[in-house]
Amino acid sequence: MRKLVPDEYSTVLPLLGTIRNQAVYALSVIDGTQQGSVFVNEGNRITSAFITSSGGFYGVAGDETNDAFVQDVIQYMNDESNHPDFFALGVYTQAWENRMDAYSIQHSQKISRTYYRFNQGRFIKSYEEFVQSYGNSAITPQKPFEYYPLDLDIATKYREHFYPYYKLVWSSAEKFCAHGIGHFIMKDGELISVCTSPYVGGGYAEIDIITVEEFQRQGLASKLGVLFIQDCLSQNLIPNWSCHTDNGASNELAQKLGFEKIGEHSMYWYHA
Repeated sequence: MRKLVPDEYSTVLPLLGTIRNQAVYALSVIDGTQQGSVFVNEGNRITSAFITSSGGFYGVAGDETNDAFVQDVIQYMNDESNHPDFFALGVYTQAWENRMDAYSIQHSQKISRTYYRFNQGRFIKSYEEFVQSYGNSAITPQKPFEYYPLDLDIATKYREHFYPYYKLVWSSAEKFCAHGIGHFIMKDGELISVCTSPYVGGGYAEIDIITVEEFQRQGLASKLGVLFIQDCLSQNLIPNWSCHTDNGASNELAQKLGFEKIGEHSMYWYHA
């Protein structure tokens, strides 16, 4: 396979036509919003693509019957120097899964990932019910909690001390602020619940929600999710959701916030 230069990245977009919202990390790389690489098959006609992001999310698309290309992908995956301490290789068709299963991807386990599509009408209905249920506190958390929007100070704190993964997906706190979305809740000066975008590309913003265990089941994630979605809509971005199939809480929250399930696909997952 050969590596494209950034000016060529958009040539693989036709191969992502049916999986765009399942591979926002790939769109972010193609857009140049976030770092990564795009590889394609040898030859003049591009029929297969392998897209990697600096955060460790990878994906394959297009023709899975090119043996040389598939073997190059496997070789890349089995070279530990290519990865941080995490990778997640997404496959979005049964044909691609069958090809990957014919090989061994070192250190990985095959898991199931559930993908959603945002339904704005359902969100509006759910949001109205949410406001009716929680009153004026539906958006702004009440004491002892404090809400903060994304800014340079909180982005730095988040990347340095709460979730260092964001040092991989966003090359700097400044870039995170410029292109990402983030909403945060703190208590006693410490982050306890966050809703942020690890990837933004192709008109989509991927949702990532974390709440410290002690503060779960208090509605904080729902409130931040509503703020995140409103932020997306104000910027003409489509909020996007995917999660492990066995993550019951995440799947439940996705549907509560107006997302509808579109399918499940395998992913080859490794975390040190």
